[in-house]
Order: sequence, then C-alpha cells, then structure tokens
Amino acid sequence: MHFILHSDIDQGSIRANLGRPEYSYYFVLRAFLPALERLGTVELVRDPLSEIDPIFDRCRDRGETCVHLSFSPPNKTPLGLRCPSIVLFAWEYSNIPYESWDEDPRNDWRVPLGKLGRAITLSGHTARTVKAAMGEDFPVRAIAAPVWDRFAKLRAAGVPTPIIAGAVLRIRGIVFDSSMLNLSVDLLVPPLRPKERTKETEASSEGISSERHADATPVTDRALPVADADGPAGEGSGPATVPPEPAAQPPRSLRYRLGIGKRHLIEWYRETLRDHLPRPLSQAVSWSGRVGEASMRAVLKRLDPAQVARLKLDGVVYTSVLGPTDGRKNWFDMVTGFCFAFRDTPDATLVLKMIHHEVGDYRDTLILLLSQLAPFRCRVIAVHAYLEDKAYARLIRGTTYYVNTSLGEGLCLPLMEFMASGRPAIAPRHTAMEDYVDEGGAFIVDSSLQYSVWPHDPRWMFRSERYRLDWESLVAAYRESYRIAKTAPERYAAMGQHAAKRIHDLASISVVTEQLRSFFQPEPIAAEPSDRASLPPLVAVESA
Repeated sequence: MHFILHSDIDQGSIRANLGRPEYSYYFVLRAFLPALERLGTVELVRDPLSEIDPIFDRCRDRGETCVHLSFSPPNKTPLGLRCPSIVLFAWEYSNIPYESWDEDPRNDWRVPLGKLGRAITLSGHTARTVKAAMGEDFPVRAIAAPVWDRFAKLRAAGVPTPIIAGAVLRIRGIVFDSSMLNLSVDLLVPPLRPKERTKETEASSEGISSERHADATPVTDRALPVADADGPAGEGSGPATVPPEPAAQPPRSLRYRLGIGKRHLIEWYRETLRDHLPRPLSQAVSWSGRVGEASMRAVLKRLDPAQVARLKLDGVVYTSVLGPTDGRKNWFDMVTGFCFAFRDTPDATLVLKMIHHEVGDYRDTLILLLSQLAPFRCRVIAVHAYLEDKAYARLIRGTTYYVNTSLGEGLCLPLMEFMASGRPAIAPRHTAMEDYVDEGGAFIVDSSLQYSVWPHDPRWMFRSERYRLDWESLVAAYRESYRIAKTAPERYAAMGQHAAKRIHDLASISVVTEQLRSFFQPEPIAAEPSDRASLPPLVAVESA
C-alpha cells in the first residue's frame, strides 16, 4: 500500500510557525510515520494539488493501492482529487462546524467529510462528534498518535524520583525566571514627569527649583520604578504645588502601526465591499491578503536568540508545554493556581515551555501576571526556545508532574509524551484526555461545560460548548501532588507506572499499526467517494 502524506507545515517551516493554527499537525504526522511504514510505502508531498494525482496514477498503473492522508482540518483538506483522500484530524469542541461562512461551503465540515467518505480522528471524543453530525454509520475511527515508543530510553533509566536534584538544562533561547526578576505591581506604573514651569510659576512657587531637574527620567515602554510622590528633588526642593504632567505615551512601533492598519483595512473590506464582489474576485482578494500577511511577517521577523541560557531545576517541578496565545490552553489558571497553592513554598517550580514564534506576543502579559501575583516564594519559569529531541528529553527528566489546564484538547501530545515517560499529571478528564487520563496516573481537576464559539469562526457565534475548570479543584490538586511527592514516593512511582501503561495501551506503534490495518483493509477504498445523500440533525456531544 502506498501512503501519500501531507501537512501544511513541514520540517523546514515548523520553527517559524510554532504557535500558529494547526502547527501541531506536523508533530502528529511525524508520530504516525513509523506505524504507516509498517503497512506500506510512505511518501510526503508539499503541494497536494499538483503532486498527489500523478503519484496515484503511477500506483494504479502498477496495481498498487494508494491513499492520501491529509493531516489537517476537514475544511483545509483538498477535494476533487482522483486519489482517494482521508482526513486525519483533532477537534475538542462539543460539535463540528455545521454552518458555512465567507461563502465557502467547506466551513460546514459535513460537506468535506461527506465528499471524502471516511475519516480518522485522534480521540474518541472527536469520533463521537463526527458520528453525531454524519450519522452512526459514517466510517470514522479514533486512532491516537503513537508516541509511546519514542521514550523508551527515558523509561529504561528507571523509576523517576519525585524530588528533582540539580537538573541542568542548556537552552538556546530566552528564559524568564521569577526568582531573577524584581516583580512588583508598583514597578508597572510609569514614573511621573515634572511639569514644565513658566517664569510666572517659578516666581510664585517658593521652594521650587528654578531649573527642571536634570535627571528627570523619560517614559519608556519598559517597567520602571515609581517616582517619589513629591517629584524629583532639586536644590531647595519642597512639596510640589503644580500637578504632574500626564505621562507621555511610548512611541508607536512599526509593528504596532502595521497591525492597526491591517485590522482597520480588513474590517472596512468585510463591512463595505466583500458582499458586492463576484465570488472569484473575493477569493482572489482573500488569497492576496494571506500573501500580504506572509510578506509583512517576513519583513518583521526577528532572528532566533543566539544566547544559551543555563537553567537549573530543583525540588518538585511542574511542567507544561503550551501555546501562550491560544486561549484554550488556559495558562492563567495554571499560573495563578500554582502561585496561590505554593506562595510560601520555595522548592515548588512551574516550568512553562512556550510554543510560539514571537516572544513579544506574550512577554508583557506574562510579566504583568507575575507582577500581579507577587510576592511569592515559589518559582515560575517561562522558556521561549525550540527544543531539539535531546533538550526535550532533559526537560522531561527534570520534571515531577506534567500540568494541563486546558478548556479542551484534540489530543495533547506533550501530556501523552510526559506520561509515556512515567510522569504523572495534573489534568482535567474531558475531551481527548478521557482516552488516557484517570485517577491512577493523574490528579483530576474538576470541570464543567460552558457555551462557546468555534475558534476559527470569524462571526464569533455561540454554536458549541467547551469546558471550564474548577479553580479550587486545581489548587487542591497542586497541593495534594506536592504532598505525595514529598511524603509518598511509592505512590508517586505507582502513578508514573500507571500513566505510562495507559499511553502504551493507547498509543504504542504496535497498537496503532493494527488499528490502521483494520481501518484500511475491511473494504477497498473507493476512488471517488460519493456525497452523503442526507445529513442528520446536529447535536452537541457530551463526554461520558
């Protein structure tokens, strides 16, 4: 069998696309490669519209079965190819999109799924949402990405110790360490500038220096200490009688001006012009907008940080790998709960491995949050860097627990990888995590459903549901996990072994290979899947 694989992001572009929508499909594709190679020949393509059908024709001429696996959401999977295509995707909301927008029927996911005829999802939750929309007879199979085998060396190192002693990471990137920062809400207030005084004011204000203080500090975009309430002192200074001048606004950068211009231009186009354009022209404008955005980002792109940071981890270490600009990851709850639980616990550390292409997109938000939480004796570290496999393994070795506080997961590869390495977790048990998170290997955080929107819907219409966490339950999980790490190493070891077994049973190469074999072999794959004649009413799927 010949497998043609495609993802919009490949090895050459992954670093520049970290944190962008669908970036994680590259890692999912990479995880599936060993299992697919056991079933046949694997070929990766970069341009599916021009490359797939010629490969399919050659396979058909020599009598070889050929199928295209699209690692992308259904609305971004190419349709109309001669080669049969199967979409492999993740989804964490209570239902799949059942409405279209932007004059593109593919945004109603029932349309591309009906044309493709079958699908693979990364979790049982997603498979249930597909069946709810497409009917119980729709051929969809939940198959998790096989991550178990990659971490055999970490498991072979033995049962991890819950108390980390001097784990050292050398990271080529940027590290924010709360223990090295002078965190205070007061430092977020810009210094006051003395008001320019006229000769009349100087003559009538006894005790006020006749000269403007030479050391007056200009306002910058950095957090600076607050000036004394009486203003800068000069010769013969006394209480100020003139109110201070409002702080000057920081200069607007090129990035800021381009971003504002882009936002207003898009809003103007959508509100006044798009509906009056012929569809081919509106599609061309949409395409040109994407090209323009890529060009703008190329102009503003910064070089990767060259410095190497040395990071030492001690005590009970909690780690999470997340995209800081993805609101679904809910890392504010993670950080606030951690600092509340361990405000007076100096040997508790939270490591946030940030997955994003631009540190400036979240740096100020992070510093503001930590400053609002200060003072605290626990340690919060944010790492902005791309970690190669060896550095990632060192991070796992230096971790006691993995933490997930997301509002929904389509799979969560990092959580599975840490569990496969024998690290217990703190996590809710909803969406994809229902497949492998339980009380044997994790401290469960309570959650409940809330109304939500589909994240890529520009209309922001409330059509779906996601989960919200019980913050008090999260704090309790932090405290109980710390107690277990410090006082019950046997239970910690048992939880780690249970977590690893759950991932083995779900996501080892041997298990996934057999699941793929049974999915592809029951019946021949039709060259042109027919559209489904009718679609059942869509309902929200609640997790069991």
